[in-house]
Amino acid sequence: MVPLPANHNGFNTEGVSDFSERNAVSIISHLSDTIGYSKYLLDKCNTRQCSSSPFQNNLLGIVGTLEEKQTFDFIQDAIAQYKKESQGILGSPEFDIWVQHGTSSHRFDIMDKMVLKAYTNVTNIIVRLSCPIDPQNPENRACQENAVLLNAHFDTTLGSPGATDDGSGVAVMMDIIRVLSKRSWDGYKNSIVFLFNGAEESLQDASHAFITMHDIKDSIRSVVNIDACGTSGREILFQANSREMVEAYKQAPYPHGTVMANDVFRTGLILSDTDFRQFVQYGNLTGIDMAIYKNSYLYHTHLDVTQHLQPGAIQHLGANTLAIVNYLAQNATLTGIQPSSEVVFFDIQGVFFVVYSWATAYVIQMATVALATAYFAFIVAKTHGSSPYRPVSNIVLSYAKSTLSVFLSMVGAMLLPITVSLLLTQSSFNRHMAWFKHEWYGALIFGPMGLVGSYTVQYLFTLLPGPAHFDMEYGTFNSLMLCFAAGTAATTQTGVASSYVFWLYCSILFAVCVLNEFGLRPAASKIYLPQVGTLAYVVSGFVLSFLYSDYAYALVDIFVPLTGRMGVDTPVDLIVALIYGMIVYMVSLPTVAHIHRFGNTVMKKVIVMLLLGQTAVLVAVYVGGGQHGGWAFPYDELHPKRLFIQQLKNLTSGEITVGIAQADHGPYIQTVVDALERELQVVPEVREGASNMNDWDSIYPFSAFLGGYRFNVEPYIRKHATQELASASLLDTLKGPFPEIKIYNDSYDAALGIRSFSLVCLSPTYTWTVIAFDGLVVNWSIQDEQPLRTSSHYVVRHVSGFGNDGWTLDLSVKVPESEREQAARGEWKMQFEFTALEKEGFAARGEERLVGGVGIMGIIQKLLPVWTTTTWLSSVVKIWNL
Repeated sequence: MVPLPANHNGFNTEGVSDFSERNAVSIISHLSDTIGYSKYLLDKCNTRQCSSSPFQNNLLGIVGTLEEKQTFDFIQDAIAQYKKESQGILGSPEFDIWVQHGTSSHRFDIMDKMVLKAYTNVTNIIVRLSCPIDPQNPENRACQENAVLLNAHFDTTLGSPGATDDGSGVAVMMDIIRVLSKRSWDGYKNSIVFLFNGAEESLQDASHAFITMHDIKDSIRSVVNIDACGTSGREILFQANSREMVEAYKQAPYPHGTVMANDVFRTGLILSDTDFRQFVQYGNLTGIDMAIYKNSYLYHTHLDVTQHLQPGAIQHLGANTLAIVNYLAQNATLTGIQPSSEVVFFDIQGVFFVVYSWATAYVIQMATVALATAYFAFIVAKTHGSSPYRPVSNIVLSYAKSTLSVFLSMVGAMLLPITVSLLLTQSSFNRHMAWFKHEWYGALIFGPMGLVGSYTVQYLFTLLPGPAHFDMEYGTFNSLMLCFAAGTAATTQTGVASSYVFWLYCSILFAVCVLNEFGLRPAASKIYLPQVGTLAYVVSGFVLSFLYSDYAYALVDIFVPLTGRMGVDTPVDLIVALIYGMIVYMVSLPTVAHIHRFGNTVMKKVIVMLLLGQTAVLVAVYVGGGQHGGWAFPYDELHPKRLFIQQLKNLTSGEITVGIAQADHGPYIQTVVDALERELQVVPEVREGASNMNDWDSIYPFSAFLGGYRFNVEPYIRKHATQELASASLLDTLKGPFPEIKIYNDSYDAALGIRSFSLVCLSPTYTWTVIAFDGLVVNWSIQDEQPLRTSSHYVVRHVSGFGNDGWTLDLSVKVPESEREQAARGEWKMQFEFTALEKEGFAARGEERLVGGVGIMGIIQKLLPVWTTTTWLSSVVKIWNL
């Protein structure tokens, strides 16, 4: 649950400045709903049409656009007003403002791809609130020398107005500046630096510029990063790299986070990244990374607008962030913090936040294993004492057998739902992602088979020869505890902090087993009664479900929407089946023992009934997913399928093509392709895998996710042209300017066989330019990174701030020995493919550059179903031999 929005305009009932969602949302609305629209579009369409048209309502503040400049101006003006209002308030902090325009480069690896990033004149706004200077000792600036950094980015990505990503972070930071600048800073000992960075979506350029080049970078001791990938719910702490910063998060009034998210994020399974990476990599900082994450169906789409923000979500984020940074500025010792992953943390339903060291975790987890082992020894001794004719070895073997059955029940519960996913995705069934638009559908579709897997293992183990429990229910109930004790011991030895989950289950089951043994089960004289009391099931079932439900909800809320952008080659149905199988097992764990109470006959009937239920669900999915709009069709307007549509004008070949690609595993793109084929009267070319990647170089390396089709639209344009097409090439009808590459400072060292030169890339009215080339590079102007030692393929992405239309790349390249004579004569050439994304004419305002008087993208937009959301690109590409 999220808190109620504060019902004030920034001052609480005591008259003290305090965070207000109302203030923050008004800022978000201006950033995403006002700056993102041009008067031209407002004149053309009513509010409903504009808000529902991804082609018209495209971008707010992509780097280099006029809208980004307007966003910068708005933030700067508002902060200047906050500074003015703080003056004269007794004890108010020192209020410093900087504007940074950074130019540099760095290497950015993501998704197993090496990306070389260059940037020119990207913009940062930096605000520092620090302790008032003592007039008696003006030289004492210790407070300014130790600062906590609070970061959010004000640029947006292609196709999104960015209300939450990261308008939420920007608005929260702005209101915190307002709050803290109007409070007395008596007693504060550290400063707070607020970084509004203007280039995160271009692969974290502006944060790199700040942490590597700004004058106050060395005063930063820790960082709190705010981002978003959803529009609702609580923010989550999903990255932390020191005990001290996790302790700071503990001050949040509404904590929500677990070290499990930290561990999962580090595996790379979450295909995303934040500015936190730059601060850790280049500043060696410790910190915490937080984000709003629920309902990420709208993340990076045209639907990320203010109206989809859940009331209370911004209050949750803002109140937490204010408490954390206020604590760090007032009470924390920021010096000497060392990065560490040896910390365990988790919240309990957002009410309690638990933090302790890994050393403590190791002791208590292994101690719990020891207690569980001692209890097992007690049970064995007791069983042998009551049945002397049974050898101890047989009793131990019976527990080993049932403990193995508990583990294999977990395996069965996770693997059998995969058979359902395989059936759903068979070409004859063709019901991909039927669970996508409603997360609980996954429990309906995969849950029955998860229970079948769990119970079938238990049934089969009763048929195996060998020692068996006198009471299968009682033995299996104890074996639940033994299984998780073994899991705790094994995972603890790996040193993974997330092993605390096994420990929690082990501890609860151990406690319930002891309670059952000494008070909850029926009296020993009534041996015919069940040996596991009803209260043991009630207590264990309720407590385990209570603890695990929050994890289950978070897991589903993160991964199910994420499957819509995990790429065409990712088997998302299988992944989701695995997740729901695990959830079903963990939530229904006590029933693994309870089902033995009723014997094998009932167990068989339960399994058959579950299989019949699973069959009924599959039939319903098949019937309900065949037509668009059916209950099992995966998409709708608020749970859309992501499409990428690009008009690519090849200035070398003269071709004009339209590419359509998808970012998920569903086959429903064929509906769109068929509609385009009918309209354009041309058969598309399939573009998948490596052949697809260079088509989408403007968004490399995310192009690796995509798969789709390419249409030759020249015949359609010629047929429907509204102006005379006298020339052979349609490109002659386009008005420039066009991007170009020029070469300067060209020299050749014959002794070393090295050619050195500077590439000047000019791209007026374009942004996100990309150069791709092959060669053995021995030196370059990419900062802090050495070229590879062998001839390789390189992709260099560049972004410019507003008002810049060019950039330079310096290269020194080893010429192949067979071609050095050409190089000596000045005839040796290198091939460069230069791609540029249109900026002012298309990307920012949705106005297409017409070809022959035809706006091909506008025509395509009219054919798209309402259940799609589109990232629109219009790019030009040219091959240069220089």
